[in-house]
Amino acid sequence: MRSLGALLLLLSACLAVSAGPVPTPPDNIQVQENFNISRIYGKWYNLAIGSTCPWLKKIMDRMTVSTLVLGEGATEAEISMTSTRWRKGVCEETSGAYEKTDTDGKFLYHKSKWNITMESYVVHTNYDEYAIFLTKKFSRHHGPTITAKLYGRAPQLRETLLQDFRVVAQGVGIPEDSIFTMADRVNGLEQATQAGPFMKWTKARQVPSTMLTKDTNPGLGWPLGLVLLFTPLSCSVT
Repeated sequence: MRSLGALLLLLSACLAVSAGPVPTPPDNIQVQENFNISRIYGKWYNLAIGSTCPWLKKIMDRMTVSTLVLGEGATEAEISMTSTRWRKGVCEETSGAYEKTDTDGKFLYHKSKWNITMESYVVHTNYDEYAIFLTKKFSRHHGPTITAKLYGRAPQLRETLLQDFRVVAQGVGIPEDSIFTMADRVNGLEQATQAGPFMKWTKARQVPSTMLTKDTNPGLGWPLGLVLLFTPLSCSVT
């Protein structure tokens, strides 16, 4: 299996070559060697993020730890995704599906509203502790962007992994000041959301753009244009 050290060396070399005022996402992103899709299934905590999307800096102070649950999709050509996060006193759940590709570890998400297709890559993981995802997209608003996300099986990770993630993110052109760790509010969520409000997003139908909040933006690779449902369920990211 390819070592993380080798990956960091490769991406650091890419940074030295491609650094510039407007970073361009690399054309070829290597996925985790011998990727095992079934082992990536299950619950993950999104603990850090970095992006060349300018919008990220505007909401960095409001970003908190969220969860991502991956599993088998409705068809063999998909994997299911459910993301849960706590925002403004409400628990939001986003559900969707990502398409598999001929490359194991690479997935696609097409957003017809903006006519964009996002490419997501699992570039390194040991499955039991952490995973690093890279997502490329092109939009008419921001041009080509790339977003890096660090996930952990637990709400905390070793500091060395956080440091390695920063190197990986910078290695694909993400500036140091655009890499952030999420505010850890998992314990508060466990206590505050036993019977709290629950906001659920699903791919049942499209909603008008007027219903989208300023905190939902395609720059970070989040599925948008989803119907908003309110359900009196409890919420927990633990």
